[in-house]
Amino acid sequence: MTFGIDFGTSNSVVARWTGTGTEVIRVDSAGLPAEWNRPGFDELFPSVVSLRDIQRTLCFGWSAKCETADPKDAVKRMLASRPTGEDEHDSRSATTVPEEHELWLGDEPFRSTTVAAALFERMRDGVRRNLRDMDEAVVTVPANATGAARYRTRAAARLAGIKVKALINEPTAAAISYAHDFPGEGCFLVFDWGGGTIDVTILEHYDGIFDEVASRGITALGGLEFDEALVKLVLTKLGTDPGRLTRADARRWRRHVELTKIALSQPGTDEVLFEPLGGLKPVVIRREEFEQAVAPLVRRALVPLKECLQDVGLTAEDVDAVLMIGGTSQIPLVRKEVERILGREVVDARLCNPMTAVARGAAITAAEIDGLVPETTISVATSHDLGLSFDANGRRGFATLIPRYSTLPARGTRSAMPAARGASKVVLEIVEGDGKRVADDERTFLLARLELRVPNPNSDPSSNTFDVDYHYDRSGILKVHAKVRNSGTVILDEELDCFGPDGTPIAQGLDRELERLLRRIDEPAAGSVMPAQAPAPAEPVAPVLLPEAEENENSPSLVVDGRGIVTAGRTAASPRPPSLSLLGSALKAIRGRYPDRRVVAVLGTDIVDAIEYDEQHLVDQAVAEGLIVTVPSPSPQAVLNVAQQLDAMVVSMEDLTRFRTPFPWVTEAGRFVKLARVEWNWVFV
Repeated sequence: MTFGIDFGTSNSVVARWTGTGTEVIRVDSAGLPAEWNRPGFDELFPSVVSLRDIQRTLCFGWSAKCETADPKDAVKRMLASRPTGEDEHDSRSATTVPEEHELWLGDEPFRSTTVAAALFERMRDGVRRNLRDMDEAVVTVPANATGAARYRTRAAARLAGIKVKALINEPTAAAISYAHDFPGEGCFLVFDWGGGTIDVTILEHYDGIFDEVASRGITALGGLEFDEALVKLVLTKLGTDPGRLTRADARRWRRHVELTKIALSQPGTDEVLFEPLGGLKPVVIRREEFEQAVAPLVRRALVPLKECLQDVGLTAEDVDAVLMIGGTSQIPLVRKEVERILGREVVDARLCNPMTAVARGAAITAAEIDGLVPETTISVATSHDLGLSFDANGRRGFATLIPRYSTLPARGTRSAMPAARGASKVVLEIVEGDGKRVADDERTFLLARLELRVPNPNSDPSSNTFDVDYHYDRSGILKVHAKVRNSGTVILDEELDCFGPDGTPIAQGLDRELERLLRRIDEPAAGSVMPAQAPAPAEPVAPVLLPEAEENENSPSLVVDGRGIVTAGRTAASPRPPSLSLLGSALKAIRGRYPDRRVVAVLGTDIVDAIEYDEQHLVDQAVAEGLIVTVPSPSPQAVLNVAQQLDAMVVSMEDLTRFRTPFPWVTEAGRFVKLARVEWNWVFV
């Protein structure tokens, strides 16, 4: 069988070659909820993974998207970007090798490549349920995908047991699908805007050859940003925010936002009644309000469109067909603005299905590779300049090896030698980006840092010259071959698949991690077993920091040692940030047991600084109201000092009676209570 996979940020699609055309395999249509049952949605597999709320077992696709409180999406973005909050605008030096994102499921992190592999495995399983085997496929990537995205996408498919016959750019795949259905030659412009990225690509189609000639894009701009804009619009009209809702309600609220966006994107729909959960009043969202909210995003998206035409010196009159693919491209305002800029109509969505054209084109490409599509040749071009980074008076210079828009496969060569006699190695910093900019520019991405060992360090540098060959294969995967010029000795011949700072191959250990992750389909996540009599979410859904009733200033005090509570259940193997939700649930239990006491929690300033950003405003509020006391030294002695000053009872997860020498009162009856967390309950010892 010959398959194509469109691995998307929001949704993925699988198609196969039938011999004369293509068909989409419905890998998850049985899980499609009624409210999402719209034309064509049964062909989509949401690229979402999650843990079920009650069983805490793993689920994917529609179940993960619509039936769980904490769905994890946009895994595809993680494959392409730097972790720790870095994005395409991060100005950090390109010489820093990017590490890989981690995604938390239950109490355990999994690398983004592993989670992507699990999604590929589920798609393969869905194909199997359709009585077919998908052991190999052509997989699509964004036209402007970084090297990391390409390698990690291929590695993820490999882990799932799918041999990647080729990686092909999404716009090219869409053009191939369109040209197959409507034969004809000419210049195509593909405006590809989906859930996570935007790519604008110009291709030439002649004599059966598809040739990319220009491509521009933005790697983190798509439907997810439209959802955020719609959230802000709804909040403005509600005059409130979703912070008062539970985590589960907030997630369902966000799904309602996405459905509203989809409804407003349908022709003839001018307004939608938005009915948020949590007792908030319904509001009407009008199309013109929505379009005004997303207008800045649309303006940003038009920039790569203009750049792409300028790169090759073309005007709209030189383009024979304009294809718009991806869900975001179907928003009426987007189509209208593209037509305004180009001064012409775009191809009707009924002639180029915006959601399935990419997967269909990938399936046709797979068939072409197998020789099943005669008189057709698919040629892909590089989307970045490949080069070497070097020191240039405090900045990093960019020496281009293979220029942007080189047809794949492509090759570049350059010699290298030690900078001075006695040097033991030559370091090659291989980068992708814009060769017209410096290498430490925000648009530059470091592929790898390779070291060539100098054979004779004490010899003249010229006698230690290396000849280095850089070769992109048809999939855009880079291979480097280096040999010593004088002796011809090969010292390096490898494919670049390393992205860890220690040079660890990307696939090392991922197979075992994938097995551990997939076991959770049947087994509850570690630390997630819930008491049968009282099912609960993984953690309390919102911190309860404020007193439920006004307290008398003369009430006896109770000091809570918050240090252990905010990290309860965490280990060195699960280094998540301190949780204010955990503290909130503990304080609620403490107030229930000691309703007549004024409760004050003590936290170290280091813990306060480490609390997640979304909870920082709650900490500030609690500190201002005296519900939390911060101390510079997060020690038991500091907690006992506060309790001594307030003449208060102490509640802690530690045994503080060991400090009875400096604080003899701690052993007195009623002065100290130990707190423990048993499964999902707080227990007083």
